[in-house]
Amino acid sequence: MNDLLITGGTVVDGTGAPTFTADVRVQDGVITEVGPNLMARGETIIDASGCLVAPGIIDTHTHLDGAMWWNPELDPLPAYGNTSMVFGNCGNSIAPLKGEQRDEIVDLLCFLEDLPLKAFEQEIPWSWQSWPEYMDALRTQPTAVHVAGYLGHLALRTWVMGADAWSRAATTDEIAQMCAVLDEGLAAGALGLSINHFDKDRSLRLVPGFFAEDEEFLALFRVVALHKPATVQMITRFNDTELSIVDAKRFGALVRESGVRAQYTGIPFNERDADRQAEWWELHEQLNADGADMWPMVNCKPLAPFFGFESSLVFQRVPAWNEVINGPTDVKLSTLADPTWRDKARTDWDNRTRSSLSRIDRPHEMILTISETGVGPLGISLQDLADQTGLHVSDALADWVVANGLASQMMGIPERLSERDVVRAIRDPHTVFNINDSGAHLQLFSAAGEHLYILTHYVRDAGLISIEEAIHVLTGRTAEFFGLNDRGVIAQGKIADLVVFRLDELELRAEERAYDVPHGTWRFTRAPAGFRATIAGGVPTWIDGASTGAHPGKVLQPIKR
Repeated sequence: MNDLLITGGTVVDGTGAPTFTADVRVQDGVITEVGPNLMARGETIIDASGCLVAPGIIDTHTHLDGAMWWNPELDPLPAYGNTSMVFGNCGNSIAPLKGEQRDEIVDLLCFLEDLPLKAFEQEIPWSWQSWPEYMDALRTQPTAVHVAGYLGHLALRTWVMGADAWSRAATTDEIAQMCAVLDEGLAAGALGLSINHFDKDRSLRLVPGFFAEDEEFLALFRVVALHKPATVQMITRFNDTELSIVDAKRFGALVRESGVRAQYTGIPFNERDADRQAEWWELHEQLNADGADMWPMVNCKPLAPFFGFESSLVFQRVPAWNEVINGPTDVKLSTLADPTWRDKARTDWDNRTRSSLSRIDRPHEMILTISETGVGPLGISLQDLADQTGLHVSDALADWVVANGLASQMMGIPERLSERDVVRAIRDPHTVFNINDSGAHLQLFSAAGEHLYILTHYVRDAGLISIEEAIHVLTGRTAEFFGLNDRGVIAQGKIADLVVFRLDELELRAEERAYDVPHGTWRFTRAPAGFRATIAGGVPTWIDGASTGAHPGKVLQPIKR
């Protein structure tokens, strides 16, 4: 049903303007009329009495590149009011790829984002190599939400340079080839370019982006600028405040010179970084004053991740642990018990690189939570365990995993955010909200749905911002950043991506396990949040607590005004 009449609701139109009472008429997937007391013309009626009617929420940062092929429902997004999502972030995309280069980049993506490699290998059709071929394939794969994707620099660089991409700077000719491939991808609908210049792969080898010089990035940014409103998405070394500032200044200069718009991991919101926040705000304002169109990414919910031992990048800075956790399952327990390995593990643990964001550096905040065998102990911190046993933290953890099983998990105590700075970011016109990491780190957390916290906490419970401000940053401002200019607000002529809800009925549900990932693994998801209706392109995907089974999602691309 593409013809709808939503009646009796209070409209929050996504622009930040005050709410108003109105009906919303939808014909052929487009909003055709917004006004009071509209007469029905045979449409399907959705009664929104006592409810808010808002634009559909855009999930701005996902790693659902693979999951959309085996989970086209993209659960739990429709149940949390999402009508669109952005994939291909953090320099990783699954096009352009071919041959051995494809295998290497897919393995890198699955390691960095804790994704199921076997599912990527066997559940994705791989009927493409180039980005235009990828877009054609996506258009044959209906989903419950619209999708838009960045072309990843790691795929792009290795596509052109092959194995050399992992070890050296690009030549002038290779940069020109990358620019041509990127130009082709942008013309075929890529949202922009995503970059990653600091991460490491499964064997702790630096990613190809590390070897890219400013000349390469500047040339690529200039290509993106030619396709405005396409954008650049980048991650700085956010685990290290000093280096993150260095990165923001470096890429800010390139963004300014190229004339492109970019989003980046910038301002830290954790209270433990309070001594650096003023410096970050000053840098953010200075970058924009100098003409660099840089938008920091913002997440408003305190992170409370689980930590498991089946696979994870959490232990990346402790090489001995990283090797075991991401190695063959059948030797993990014997390795953890091996005295020689334990000697190395203690040394690596004591000599790791520190980070204010890493829970490895805060074992008193890592709670032993789930035991596969029931041996325990549970409910105490890793540091408590080490203190009680008199063992080194690494040895205490190894003993606990051996006794409790590889499917056991720890949970991190939630971070404490500076809500004053989060509110400031909400009110800053140059920030990108809803950075959840949906679809990534499947056994660490369910990032999907965490945007709800801005509605349930910041608006309803704490009263820190208005509903108009919250909806604006989740919809209209987000759509404007990405150049999705045909949606994001409720107005005549806009695509009918809509949600209907009551604030007092919404709840961010706790994580629960779903054993539906192909080839035997599992993921965290959430029970429905309480939305009355989620509508994508005029088609209800979620009505009164249940999925409709509809998959009206389209492949989106930036639209020039």
